[in-house]
Amino acid sequence: MLQFLFDWLARADSPVHADAVFVLAGRKSRKVYAIELFEQGMAPRLLFSVGRFEIRRFPELGLPQTIDLLQMAQSIPPPQRHFFVLFENPQFTVQRIPVRMLGTLSEIDALADWLLAHPEISSLLVVSSGSHLRRLRMCCRRMLRRGVKCSFVATPMESENNDSNRNAIMLECFKIACYQVLLPFWELVRPWRRRIHFSIDSN
Repeated sequence: MLQFLFDWLARADSPVHADAVFVLAGRKSRKVYAIELFEQGMAPRLLFSVGRFEIRRFPELGLPQTIDLLQMAQSIPPPQRHFFVLFENPQFTVQRIPVRMLGTLSEIDALADWLLAHPEISSLLVVSSGSHLRRLRMCCRRMLRRGVKCSFVATPMESENNDSNRNAIMLECFKIACYQVLLPFWELVRPWRRRIHFSIDSN
């Protein structure tokens, strides 16, 4: 049963060439694998989602050059420290994203805004843990702009389909049930929230 649930959650695509690799915040292995895909030439851009507890370790990822995210974050309250870091050509662009109650939903919501600001991006390789992929598909299908093709790839270094991860797999199934209820409401309020957000930014 556990194996069946894991296989259902971890429906992954094969890596394909895309306009950008996007890697979710969380385990370091996700970012290491995303860098491998980038170095293999699977995409010319690499977009990191970097949560507050990853900021200090970001220089340890082994990129050809790096930035001092910790210094950038000093003036931001710790609970609000979450960044998108774009690595391209090979330069960094950093922007802070809003932190809300649900991490994955907040990240994909911010990704949707980022894609609106980057209309040249029409395909993404989305990297995360295997058990996370089904929930990511749900969020991306509902929230990203039409025309963006997403392929979802699982971090191969993680071994999640074993008895020691029973609780994590069951928790992920519970989260999926919650997201099925929440996503329609999020879609309704998102245009209104974006209008408020841009109105505040323009003042």
